[in-house]
Amino acid sequence: MLNKCPFITTKAYEELKENLLFKSFVQEDVHWTSFREAFTNPCPKSLANLNKQFHMYYVEIRFIAYLTKLIRYTAINFDRKRRLEHLRYPLTLDQPVGESGSTWIDLVEGRTNSEINHCFEDQLVSRSLYSAYKRLTGKQKEVLELSYRLGASDTEIAQSRGISQQAVSRRRKRALEKLKYERRAYDDCNKCN
Repeated sequence: MLNKCPFITTKAYEELKENLLFKSFVQEDVHWTSFREAFTNPCPKSLANLNKQFHMYYVEIRFIAYLTKLIRYTAINFDRKRRLEHLRYPLTLDQPVGESGSTWIDLVEGRTNSEINHCFEDQLVSRSLYSAYKRLTGKQKEVLELSYRLGASDTEIAQSRGISQQAVSRRRKRALEKLKYERRAYDDCNKCN
């Protein structure tokens, strides 16, 4: 069969069989028939037909590859723009929502006074942590309460109590060290029992 086909050599045919583009081209029956006709009867008409079909197929493959890349990079750019927009224009709670005229802050549920008035001590669920917290001084408890429960900074606590910011920091640090030490001691004591 290869002797009848002057445009393709044995080596070229072997390489062509390994080519993925050629394999996908001849998977369609029309293309396979056209290739067989050009291979067995290499007249200019059959070669032109095969060349035309392959050219159309190759253009289609390149167009699909172009669209795939276009969609991918468009999605990447869209995501990048969206993230940048969220960084530049974060959600502000006083923006109006819908036609009702209410704002985001109106839709957020606030804590009731009964939830706010609970002390820090009541929120401790670990028995060892509760026991360690009970052993802190009143000033250390106060600093932990203001710092962790109410979210006040060292400077704010210092101003409200009339002490230095360093004193607040020192009290909190000692309280945390004492909590850690007392909790370990409590856990060790319970392991022994």
